Amino acid sequence: MPALTDRERIELAIPAYLLFALTGAPSVFVPADPDLAAKAEADIAELRDNLKIACLEPFSDLVPGKRQALMRRLERLKVQVTADWHQRTALNLMLMLWSFLRDLTDREVLILWEGSAMDRAMQRLMPMCRHGLKSQQESSEAREQASALLARLQGEGLYR
Repeated sequence: MPALTDRERIELAIPAYLLFALTGAPSVFVPADPDLAAKAEADIAELRDNLKIACLEPFSDLVPGKRQALMRRLERLKVQVTADWHQRTALNLMLMLWSFLRDLTDREVLILWEGSAMDRAMQRLMPMCRHGLKSQQESSEAREQASALLARLQGEGLYR
C-alpha cells in the first residue's frame, strides 16, 4: 500500500473531525421521546468514539512529532471553516456535513470501508440526517452549504 501524503491524511480526517466537533456541542442531539434519553446518550457516545477513531486513523503510522504537526493543521482548518457555525442551528450544520460527506463518498473522493470507524459512525448518523432532510428546502440548503464548505477546503488545497 502506498504511503499517504500529508494532504491525503488531512482529507481523510477532516470529515470525521468536523463531525466530532459538532457532536460534542451541547444539545446537538435531542431525542424525540424523553424516555429514550439514556439510549440516545449511549448512541451518541458510541458515535463520538467512532468519530474520534476515524479522526486519528490517518495519522496512526506517523512518528509523534509529525502526527502532532498534522493534528495542528487539522485544528487550524477546523477553526477556519467553523468560524460562522455559531450563527447556524445544529440541525443545519449536521445536514450540511452529511451532504458534504455524501458528496465525497458518491464521487469516490472518500471511500468508507465497510466496518471502519467512519462507516460505523455514518450508520449511526444516517437515520438522524434522513429524518432532518424531509423538506426539499432543507435538503437544497444543505447541499449549497456543503458545496461552499468544499470550495473553502479546495481553496486550502484539499479535495482537488
